[in-house]
Order: sequence, then structure tokens, then C-alpha cells
Amino acid sequence: MRVEQLLEDDRTFEPGRRVKIILVGKRPERETEIEYFRRQHGRCIIKLSGIDSISDAESWIGAELRISLNELEPPPEGSFYTFQLKGCRVYSTDGEDFGTVTDVLDPGGGTLLKVDRDGEEMLIPFANSYLKKIDLDRRRIEVDLPEGLRDLNK
Repeated sequence: MRVEQLLEDDRTFEPGRRVKIILVGKRPERETEIEYFRRQHGRCIIKLSGIDSISDAESWIGAELRISLNELEPPPEGSFYTFQLKGCRVYSTDGEDFGTVTDVLDPGGGTLLKVDRDGEEMLIPFANSYLKKIDLDRRRIEVDLPEGLRDLNK
């Protein structure tokens, strides 16, 4: 199977790792194991136990592979996984509460934090120039947004 790798650490796909394969609304989730992983022409190729033919693999097109948190390799010091940002509150450097991160989007031109504030959506570029502090323990992100960006989504 060819997979789109969201985590940059190839150790995530080491043989023997238990994963869940999920195709929401189309099939029941299935727990399986990684048999092997390799890179081929810049793509990630994975073999999952029990998926032994092309037609088996095709039936899972569009599925997600999920790894339980306790099996996930810890990120390098000073780094984090983007899924850890969901649920964090976002504040300006002067204390204004912008709302809660509901998603981390990567539409291809740069990563965006999708922030919900009382039902209104705000998109904040995930860029070092705007991000001043990320405190996962306190579930808090501090940003310094340029003039006009605060009202851009209104």
C-alpha cells in the first residue's frame, strides 16, 4: 500500500507496530500490524498483515492509519505533534483570547491553525513570525498577529 506520511519519523512505521486502519463510514475499523515499510521514488510503501493482494489494498483507499498514543515515539526535544495543538487556547501577546484550536490545516501553501471563537472561525498562519510561545502543558498558544490579520476572516 502507498501511504501519505504525516509524521516525519520513519520509526513510526517499524515492523511489528500495531495500527488501526479506519475507513470512516465504509468499513469497520481493523487492527493490524506493519510487516514492512520502505521508501520508493519519494513515496512511502507499507505492507500490513492480512492485506495480501492488490484488491485487498484497493478496498482501503482513503483510509487512515492510526497509532495509539502510548506507541507513538516522543517528538524530539522542543518539538511536538500538530495534533497536540488541537484544544489549545490562542491568545495575543497582549492577552486577547482568540479562541480554541479546532484543527491544523495544511492546504499546500503553509500550515494554518483553525481557531473557533464563539462559533466564528479564524485562520492563523502557523509561522514562526506569528507564533511567540506554545505551552502544551498549559494548553496555551501565544501569537503576535500583524495589523489587519485579526479581522481578515470576518
